[in-house]
Amino acid sequence: MLQRNRGNRRIKLSIITVPLFILPLFCWLTISLYNPLTNHRNNNYGMAFLRSRWERFRLLLSKPNTKISKILNNSEVTEGDIIVLIMGEANKFQNWFEDLKDIYNPNLYLVFASLDTEVVVSENANTIINDNKNENHINNHFLDYHTIYIPGKSWTEGRNALAAEALKKERLRGKEFSYWFFLDDDVEPICHPATDKVYGARCSCWQKVFNFLTSEAVPEKASTVVLPSYLKDGFVATSNVNGYNAAIKRNHVPYLLPYATLQPGFSEWISQAANMCIIGSCMANSVVFVPLIYSSNTKDLHSSGLGYTIDNIHSTIVESFHDTNNNFTPCNDWDGMKYYSEGEFSGLRYQLLGPFSSSEELNQHMSYTNTSYCSVPLHNRFTRWEETFLPLLPDPFSLRPKIEDDITVKNRHDKNIVVMVMGDSSSFQAWKERLQDIVGVNLTFLFAYCDAEVTISPNNSNSGSDRRLNFQALYINKQTWTEGRNLLAGEALRTEKLQGKEFDYWLFIDDDVEPVCHAGSEKILGTGSCWQQIFNFVSGDTVPEKASTIALPLFVKDGYASTSSADAIFAAFKRESVPYLIPYATLLKGSDEGISQAANICIMSTCLPNSGVYIPYVTANNIKSLSHTREGFSIQIIHATITLNYHNATKNFIPCHDWDTIA
Repeated sequence: MLQRNRGNRRIKLSIITVPLFILPLFCWLTISLYNPLTNHRNNNYGMAFLRSRWERFRLLLSKPNTKISKILNNSEVTEGDIIVLIMGEANKFQNWFEDLKDIYNPNLYLVFASLDTEVVVSENANTIINDNKNENHINNHFLDYHTIYIPGKSWTEGRNALAAEALKKERLRGKEFSYWFFLDDDVEPICHPATDKVYGARCSCWQKVFNFLTSEAVPEKASTVVLPSYLKDGFVATSNVNGYNAAIKRNHVPYLLPYATLQPGFSEWISQAANMCIIGSCMANSVVFVPLIYSSNTKDLHSSGLGYTIDNIHSTIVESFHDTNNNFTPCNDWDGMKYYSEGEFSGLRYQLLGPFSSSEELNQHMSYTNTSYCSVPLHNRFTRWEETFLPLLPDPFSLRPKIEDDITVKNRHDKNIVVMVMGDSSSFQAWKERLQDIVGVNLTFLFAYCDAEVTISPNNSNSGSDRRLNFQALYINKQTWTEGRNLLAGEALRTEKLQGKEFDYWLFIDDDVEPVCHAGSEKILGTGSCWQQIFNFVSGDTVPEKASTIALPLFVKDGYASTSSADAIFAAFKRESVPYLIPYATLLKGSDEGISQAANICIMSTCLPNSGVYIPYVTANNIKSLSHTREGFSIQIIHATITLNYHNATKNFIPCHDWDTIA
């Protein structure tokens, strides 16, 4: 009887207990099936959330210690300018103003975009700004703000409207910001107690965020800095993040902006998925989390998965980013949602890099931006978007005193330039006619061809006292790009000896180069065709004295800029620099032709650093651009080529022997 009663009790207990365990499971399954995000935020999201919840609990209740011994000190904090771009409800503006007005470093400029109604700015806010201006707080203080009203805009459209405002502000002030910092209006940073130790005590949590942004602790290879959704006790990077906050380094803005254009019915989250694609393809794991500070985001705009499908993502990326002319088709084989899952909430280890105890250690494991694959198509895209605003923007050169309005004509003396072009014989006539129209400079034209013979008609011969162009056509049978350039260089040297004087410039141009003069170029470079404007600049006196080379950039420069690693499609070498940079390196069998330019970059960086000056307001299209397959283009072959051509142990000249990456 007792046994039976026990058994009955056991049976009753089972009947009661089992449903108690099944009920939560049933509820969880119901919610999961109903949740539109289940298809791309699976159980890994839940596991990561629970892990992050536990980490916050453990760390916030522990002593304020961390495995990060130091992030920054005063010597590592640099002055900078950051534009803060916030979109949200109008009534949030005052809170943001109060949060940011006391930031003492860096200089801040706030743009607030309201979606619901226009912002009403308090008298107190205007008083504070005016006081700052009257006291000349130009450095280390909150600078200024303005508001815009964007009714009916989506999240993506609003972000792009804010980006346009950042661009306008840069034009007005005549210089770029260090970061474009996008924030949703409900972002709130939460600082771990250990931040007092590593960021500095007695300052607000927002001040600590900006301390990090302006410090040397941000890894060099970072493209973006973000506040994580859960605390990071170390330096961590990823490619995939939620877009509710993103401080984009200014030099990476042309890669990542504008946000992708979305089709009707597409989820707003797709614009951020497209961003993940570009970062993953061009600068993988370059989004760095701020250590020991995380953020809450109560409204999370991406809570709906409606319209968020792999097909919609793919079509958006194709429409917004693919450029078949430049063989740029990122994420063409990303066929599953796993590629677009947030790194913080993914169960895939490769989507997070770290944690490391120092930024230097993280930086060592990060990759440089893949400029050879991504720069041209993405910068072209940014330039096209930028030019839609140019008519609305003030003339930057009227506000930038370092650029003179008459740089082309002032004190210009006729220069002697040898122009060397190598290509198909069919392009000879077009080049000759193009150069014959150039005035104000003495040109000698050397054209090298390797196919059919160039026919020169008697009317176009080099005879006659009124000729405006000396030219010569050279047949070079089966020569490579590098060999052809060196043959042209030899002919330039022979011509100098015959005429008894040196040219002012040796100008090498690929035969398919087409310059594009952008709005404002005539005011800076003078009138005439785009080629005329280029020669105006080359022959003018405003070319920097220390320049070794003049180059055409692939994306527009609205001021003076220089580099050590310009593209070789257009290279005007000052004659005194020729013995340093010519002849081009002799290549090993099977080497990619790009290696001769890589060797040139090595020599310029070592001996004439940052002496390649870009022509302002002009870019180059290079239709046949050698899109190197990179077979035969490796760091080992580059190093062997430089060693063979340039190393001289007896003179202790071993340039670039420690350059160990393609970057």
